[in-house]
Amino acid sequence: MRRRGRETGRALKQAFAGVPNEQLAFLTLLLPPALQLSSVDASIGATRRRIRNMIAHRRRGDPRWNGVQLTGWWEMDRDGFGDLPGFGRNKRIAMEALGWPLFAPRDDSTVWRPHLHGIVALGEVSREEFADALRAKGHGAPYQVDLQPFDATRSVVKNIKSVIRYALKFRIETVFKANGLASGGAGGDVLVRSWWSNEDIRSYAEWLMSKRGGFERIRFVVRSC
Repeated sequence: MRRRGRETGRALKQAFAGVPNEQLAFLTLLLPPALQLSSVDASIGATRRRIRNMIAHRRRGDPRWNGVQLTGWWEMDRDGFGDLPGFGRNKRIAMEALGWPLFAPRDDSTVWRPHLHGIVALGEVSREEFADALRAKGHGAPYQVDLQPFDATRSVVKNIKSVIRYALKFRIETVFKANGLASGGAGGDVLVRSWWSNEDIRSYAEWLMSKRGGFERIRFVVRSC
């Protein structure tokens, strides 16, 4: 919660101060799934470089891209290796295209699913143009890139707060999206929570804290020129 408040303050007072709704978008970018968390850092590093290089390349040829900026946060979901057939259509297609593992020690072996949630200030660049540029630079798998406009019926402040709350939800349970954000049911009954295994919680916490910065390491920024 402290991290969420800090990131919201940064976004509202610094990164996106004065940027109107119509120039802002909510980005979700999927990365390849992995059986080992130790391999995720290389994937994240490669994605960072591709995005930075893509924006730098566009800026050299088109000054409209000078105003483009991004603030994002890496998030980790997980599934069991044998869960693939039960995924919804879009998720299954995306995971297969991104390289869902062909083999695993057990059907319940953990498959980690890193992805990026972020806010993009588009400046004079269209939402479609930005998304297509990402797809052309190594992110062309089906459903890998999702860039949604901000809700025009809400204030910029509410939209930014909503995106950051979603990006930094830090949930370590498998069905929280189905359960919603409440901790109790309609009749006052406590919902049954499906927590990750102790082993997965430990692995994720150790990965998160394995380098300096803790939560700061999940932050990714590309500033405008």
